[in-house]
Amino acid sequence: MIMQLGDCRFDRERGTLTELSRDECWHLPRAELQVLSLLVEHQGQLVSKYMLKIGEGQHPPLTDTSVARAVFMLRSFLGTRHEGLIETVKGQGYLLQPLNGNKRKYVNYLRLQTIPLWSVLVLFGAMLAVSFFYLYQIDHSKPTQALMSSEISLASGENVRLHLYANSNTNNLLLFKLGERLSAGLTACGQSDWKDVYASLSHDKQVLNVTLRGEKLGQSVIRNIKISDFTQPKEFIDATWLREVDICG
Repeated sequence: MIMQLGDCRFDRERGTLTELSRDECWHLPRAELQVLSLLVEHQGQLVSKYMLKIGEGQHPPLTDTSVARAVFMLRSFLGTRHEGLIETVKGQGYLLQPLNGNKRKYVNYLRLQTIPLWSVLVLFGAMLAVSFFYLYQIDHSKPTQALMSSEISLASGENVRLHLYANSNTNNLLLFKLGERLSAGLTACGQSDWKDVYASLSHDKQVLNVTLRGEKLGQSVIRNIKISDFTQPKEFIDATWLREVDICG
C-alpha cells in the first residue's frame, strides 16, 4: 500500500517514508513503522496508546516512550506544514487526520455587519495592546531548549544524559541517527566520567559539534569536539572514531 502524507509518500510494504521535494527516503525503524501503519489503517479515528504499543501482536510490545518518540520522529520528518496530520488526543492516543478532507471554518458575515464599527476598533486596539505587553514581557535570555533529551543507562549503574539540539524541529533525521550512534558508543563504555553530552549539527549539516560534561577525581571536566564531514552519505561517527576519541572519558 502506498499513500501520500503531506509532502511525503508512505510505502507500507517497503517500510519507507519518502520526502518528495528533497527525495529523501527514510527506512522506518520498527516503532515508527508500527505506529504509522496503525494510524494510516485507522485514519480519522482515535488509535489508543495500548493499540499502538501492541501492534498486531507479532513483536514484543513497545514502551510508552517508544511510541511517543516514534510520533515525534514522524512529525519531524513530515515537516512543519504537515506535522499536524498526527493529532494528539490527550491521555488517550493519537489520530491521523483524514487525508481526503480539509477542515474549514466559516464566518457569518451577515452577523459581522451588525456589529458597530467602534466596537471592532476598540476590540482591535485592546488586542494590539495585549500583544505589545506580552512581547515586552518575553525573556529573550532563555536558553535554547533541546530538541530531544534521553537518558542512557550504563552497566555500572550510572546514567548519562544525551541532549540533541537543532535550529528547526523538522528534517533532523541525520541528527537523530548520530544521537543513536553516540548513545550506542556510551552504552558500550560500561562506565563513564561524563554526565551530560550535547550534540548539534551546523545549518548546512556538514559540521557536528559535541560537548561532554562530567566529573573526574572530584573536578568538573568539559570536552568539546568538532567533526566535519563533506561526504555523501554523511557518517561523522563510526566505531573507529569512537575508539580514537575515547568517548568513555
